[in-house]
Amino acid sequence: MRLDHVPRLVRTVRHLRSSQLWWRTRYLVERKLPLLPGRHTSAVPQAVPLREEGVPWIAPFHRLGPTGNQAVECLLAGDFHHLGRTVRIGRDDPDWERGGAQAGRLWQITLHYHGWVYDLAEAAVQGDARALPLLQHYLEHWLAACRLHKVGADSLIWNSFAIATRLGWWVRALELLRRGQAALPPDFILRWQHSLSRQAQYLSHHLEWDLRANHLLRDAVGLAWAGRYLAGRAADRWLKLAGELADSQAVEQVLPDGGHFERSPMYHIHVLEDFLTLERLVTNVPAQRRLRETCLRMAEFCRWLRHPDGTLPLFNDGAHGAVSLPGEILERMAHEGWDVPQTMPRGLKHFEQTGLLAWHDNPWTLFWDVGDVGPGYQPGHAHADTLTLECSFQGRRLIVDPGTYGYDRDDRRRYDRATAAHNTVCVDQADSSEVWHIFRVGARAKPLGVDVIPRRSGFTAWAAHTGYDRRPGSPRHARQLSVEERRVVRIVDQVQGHGCHHLEGGWLLAPEWQPQQLASGWYVRSGTDALRIRIDTQHPVHLSIEPRPWHPEYGVERNTQRLVWRCQHTLPFEMVTTWEPVG
Repeated sequence: MRLDHVPRLVRTVRHLRSSQLWWRTRYLVERKLPLLPGRHTSAVPQAVPLREEGVPWIAPFHRLGPTGNQAVECLLAGDFHHLGRTVRIGRDDPDWERGGAQAGRLWQITLHYHGWVYDLAEAAVQGDARALPLLQHYLEHWLAACRLHKVGADSLIWNSFAIATRLGWWVRALELLRRGQAALPPDFILRWQHSLSRQAQYLSHHLEWDLRANHLLRDAVGLAWAGRYLAGRAADRWLKLAGELADSQAVEQVLPDGGHFERSPMYHIHVLEDFLTLERLVTNVPAQRRLRETCLRMAEFCRWLRHPDGTLPLFNDGAHGAVSLPGEILERMAHEGWDVPQTMPRGLKHFEQTGLLAWHDNPWTLFWDVGDVGPGYQPGHAHADTLTLECSFQGRRLIVDPGTYGYDRDDRRRYDRATAAHNTVCVDQADSSEVWHIFRVGARAKPLGVDVIPRRSGFTAWAAHTGYDRRPGSPRHARQLSVEERRVVRIVDQVQGHGCHHLEGGWLLAPEWQPQQLASGWYVRSGTDALRIRIDTQHPVHLSIEPRPWHPEYGVERNTQRLVWRCQHTLPFEMVTTWEPVG
């Protein structure tokens, strides 16, 4: 590490809990000293006891690739498809590491979640005779090739989050095959169940106390699946631990307003799916009660958390197609007997603890991020996007977040997290929060003075943040957002402080909108809808329309355009942007 990066590292780790540092150190030492407890269990297949009552049936919430006959066709060719990409890893002798080089780390670790095992089990139960032999072939090969002692296995294959997710797909697949009376060779089933038990044992000794947040919750889900499928003292311990984790994490991770503390709409859904699963699996009655109350609060948050097209805003890390849509999860909850409204709300909602403002009315849907970047000890999914916004007009996505392409240390990751890529103001070409590496954050922007005032036919809201206080002249960005009569949206950006600074901002358009440069702003059109965007300021600013990438899904890049303004000016600075419908 370079010496000039040490202060950034200090600004990053000073927010961590001491327990996180202890657990991370323990796991790092374990990799060097592999004889520590919990790393080794018997590799010789042994019969494992199963619970006589079976497992509660919990259908998958969301699938990341093709299903049914289409899944079988892909896998017959040696093609694995998920997260928008197809990679041929081979059929006869699969290369379980090939995806990392071709499609990135996220694609490869998702391969080891084993959603494809459930896909093949489902196809077999539905009558596709090719599916069971294919399932046995691939899983036999994986069990032999992806052992714990394989070099690099700790970070991908035997990564705790991957194990926990895999346990869920495996138990679902085994239960589906049992109910569908689909026969596999007994010796293969024994090896499969033994590996399941071994992985649960390993997981129980490698809970992600170093990361916490959604990772620790997923670990609980994995233990709950294994604890409800297997019998015996170890399985009882896993189930008890899962209940304790579910109870504590419901308190720790879900804010009083129902939002998830990582402040990512996508991870909010992801976590809600896990809590709903745990509510069905754990046997701890007090934990079940807390989980029900938690899920109801999270569901109400979901109800506000959708554009007219049904999709999520993509604040912080987020991608379409990676989790259930808000409407889908609300519909499922209602079908399962939960008392949750499904209708799209209207009007204004300020989620104060999460720091999210939502407005739903004709013709505007607006989401404004006025919250912390995430929990202090785990902002890994944060972007430097404080005071950014997304909106739809007349039911069409208009201003979009750059999204998240993947979790590799590359230019796309840096772009997706950068302040300059978001719909806010960037000072001196620096990020408002010090995002670096893949999931790290040093200094963080802190929102200030958030104030929301409802009006008769709209609202006015105001917020500022401290993200640039550390820079010379202590520039401070403040923004006022208003929905006014005549369907006009007005945004006032101010930068207070001292000295001359480079200021820039702009608006990333959804690809279907076509912009045109005007003398004092822009004109945008999509089909029969059009808006005039007017810039009013006493300071000379340069306006432009520039091509930009948009990452609406993992592994997907689309070309779009950004309305950009820039200036070099001595503070203070103020600019008003007015979005006015035409016609």
